[in-house]
Amino acid sequence: MKIITNSSFPIGNINYICMYVGGSPVTCYVLHGKNGDMLIDTGFYLTYPHLRKWLDSFNIRHIFLTHAHVDHDFNAARLREELGAEIILSRHDLPLIGHYDRQPVRATRCKYELRNIQQNVCGKMKIFSTRPYRPDIVISTENRNILRILGYNADIVPLYGHTLGSLGILSEDVLYCGDAFTAIWGKPEVTPHATSLRMMERSLERILKISPKRLATGHGLPLDMRAARPIITEYLTERKKI
Repeated sequence: MKIITNSSFPIGNINYICMYVGGSPVTCYVLHGKNGDMLIDTGFYLTYPHLRKWLDSFNIRHIFLTHAHVDHDFNAARLREELGAEIILSRHDLPLIGHYDRQPVRATRCKYELRNIQQNVCGKMKIFSTRPYRPDIVISTENRNILRILGYNADIVPLYGHTLGSLGILSEDVLYCGDAFTAIWGKPEVTPHATSLRMMERSLERILKISPKRLATGHGLPLDMRAARPIITEYLTERKKI
């Protein structure tokens, strides 16, 4: 398995591990805090031993899930058990845990229609389902400032659309955006699938407004916002014509 980390390929001050499963990258991140560290997303099948070894360099106290798709939350319960960390997830994604088909996705572009069909079909298969777990901290509007209370210099950013509860984290000049945007093919691109295209558009508009220095996506290496901005702008322009 090809693996790239911030130690082998530094990108700013971002702590990351990018693991290629069948040629497709899955990326996890770690944020430092006053009382320990936070893991952002937990990878997919076959990534666990590599992720677990990488995490030996950190003191993981919290596991933040950007959303409840299997390639992001598959290892969450196991890591919580081994590390004694608390899982954080949006309340809007609670019904999605282990049940991909409860939030069917649509293609964000015409060229992804076939891929989208495959996504929805595979999502109903047990092999693509996470073992059910219960988050320790459920994010709602009322506790969206929880990360600062927990000791992290970071804020939760709603990035709904890919799932109904997709969340990002803004820390310093980096937006950890999950699948609100992607670099899965080694270049900036709008994520192929969304549960709500309208909500996804609003989240992309929010990303433009925040205008971080970098986007740390759930698939692929962190991107410079200067490379992502024209892709997002083009997509939003296209959507307005529909």
